[in-house]
Amino acid sequence: MRILLVVFSMFCSLAHSQQIAQNLFGQYRTALYQIKIIELESGNKSSIGSGFQIDISGNIVTNYHVVSKYVYNPDKFRIEYLAHDGSQGQLQLVDVDVVNDLALVRKVDLSEQENAFPIAQTLPLQGSDIYSLGNPHDLGMIVVPGTFNGLKKSSFYQRIHFTGSINPGMSGGPVVNKNGEVMGVNVATAGNQIGFLIPLEKIQALLKSQDAQVLKSEQFKPRIQTQLLANQNKLFSLLNNQTWQTTELGDAIIPSKITDFISCWGGSNTSDKEALYLSVENRCQLDEQIYLHHELRTGGVEVEFEWLDGKSLGEHRFYNFYSQSITGAGAGNNATKTDVTNFICEQDKVTNINVVTNKTVMCLRAYKDFEKLYDVLFVAATLDHSQQGLISHFTLAGVSKESALVFTQKFMDAIAWQ
Repeated sequence: MRILLVVFSMFCSLAHSQQIAQNLFGQYRTALYQIKIIELESGNKSSIGSGFQIDISGNIVTNYHVVSKYVYNPDKFRIEYLAHDGSQGQLQLVDVDVVNDLALVRKVDLSEQENAFPIAQTLPLQGSDIYSLGNPHDLGMIVVPGTFNGLKKSSFYQRIHFTGSINPGMSGGPVVNKNGEVMGVNVATAGNQIGFLIPLEKIQALLKSQDAQVLKSEQFKPRIQTQLLANQNKLFSLLNNQTWQTTELGDAIIPSKITDFISCWGGSNTSDKEALYLSVENRCQLDEQIYLHHELRTGGVEVEFEWLDGKSLGEHRFYNFYSQSITGAGAGNNATKTDVTNFICEQDKVTNINVVTNKTVMCLRAYKDFEKLYDVLFVAATLDHSQQGLISHFTLAGVSKESALVFTQKFMDAIAWQ
């Protein structure tokens, strides 16, 4: 009897959730849209996403990455919407929030009966039922019930953890509470019913621009540059003012935890019985990055340390092997010559405050569209031992020179001998 009651309760809960989903879709489907990026040359859609109207003035919220092709090439694309009844029309870009992957677009032509989603005032309680709306795989608008699991822990770029299916094409769609109030925006999935949403606070900040004039095409990238610079200042001010925890790696002492939102892993080759040298690694990374376009992401941080012990190689062979290891570091993102200049590198010999001497190589490349922003590649190798050594490496994406230099000094001074 007890099992039957539990099953009956679960069935009732599921039926109630489905009824709410149907009611929400029926009430707000006229304010839900497919967002299409149309290539002007062919007249066909190049990419799609979802969006939702937030006032009777025709303002629609979507993801920045949904409209990024237009932002980068406004002379080759246009933005359109497709409504539930098959009607369509052109959209204008009002504002972007590239750091939080949001964009505000506006209808060119308004109808007499515009509908809009209300915006929630607060986030729901953890464990509450919430509902994701969007257009998965270009199959039509649907509602996906799910669970609000609170804000993602240990994250610099704030996201809501959502248990539910967010599929391609649903990006930019609203996520609402049982009253139909928007409390998040679909943005990404990690599969297996793990989704991520842009939280209410970021939506509310974007809506402050809903009465603004439409952006001109020449204003797109300066607007993004301002946001990227403000974000990197915030990120590196936090990193450079943080007290870095340290740990032992071989005979060296290295930073083990820079901050809560940069996760670290370790590894070694001790299980390889044929290895001619000992290698012990510590790797740390900021998992989230900022999407600029389909070939470029920025805002990343990667830090790596490798302790090498090559006593069995002999001094000469170890020196050659050690020297080759220094040149193995690569850039932290996949930027192309369209977006960045070539790296310009400088070599130096540096002794830090802990009397550890390193040969260093620091390389910078500039972003062509965004002044004062650079990708940084740094490699250092200790010179204090003949058959042992520590290789230290980091890459920073989209950072100012000033922030990079402060980070480099802190990075080097955190290294010591046991």
